[in-house]
Amino acid sequence: MYRELTEERLQHLLPYSYRRLPDKLDRKRWNPPRPPNARQEHGIPAVNGELFVLTFEDSRSDWKQLVHLETDRRLEVEGVHYRKGVMLSYEPGRSVKFACYTKEGMLWVWNAWEYQDSQGSLRRLSHEQFSGMLVEEISNGYRYRCNEGRDDDDYDDLTFRIERTPVDGTARAKPTRD
Repeated sequence: MYRELTEERLQHLLPYSYRRLPDKLDRKRWNPPRPPNARQEHGIPAVNGELFVLTFEDSRSDWKQLVHLETDRRLEVEGVHYRKGVMLSYEPGRSVKFACYTKEGMLWVWNAWEYQDSQGSLRRLSHEQFSGMLVEEISNGYRYRCNEGRDDDDYDDLTFRIERTPVDGTARAKPTRD
C-alpha cells in the first residue's frame, strides 16, 4: 500500500537523502516503517578523523544482514580506504574499528540485506518496504535494532551498536587533506 508522506516524516525517515536531493525523493512510499520512531537512515555527528567501533550483537534472519556506513569524504575500515561508503556483513560478535573523514561532520548509517529471489538471483536491498531501524542512544554511541523489508515489525533482524572510541591521545586518526 502506498502512503503519501509529509515533509516532516520524510525528513525523519531519510535525513541523508532528504539533505542531498529533497526534490527527487518520491513522497509516495510503498510500505514505509510503521512505528513512528523508526527511521531508514541515521546520522551520527562526527569530527574529521574520529574513530568508531561497530559491534554486531545479534541477527535473527535467514537473509544476510549488512550495515551501510557513509560519509561525504571517506572511511578507513581496518586499514582499507573506502571513498564515501562501505557495507559490512554481519558476523556474530564481530567488532570493526573505523575512522570517519568528513567535512560535513556526519557519519550516516543504515541497514541492508541480501537474499535470493525466486529465479535464484542474489539481491541486495535497503530502504525498501517495511525496512527501518529503531535507534537507541547509549552512553558513548548508538544501538540499532533493524527490520529488513519483510512485513514482521519485530526489529530483531539485525542488532548492532556504533560507539565512539575514548577521547585520549590515540582516539583520533590523523586528519588528512583529501
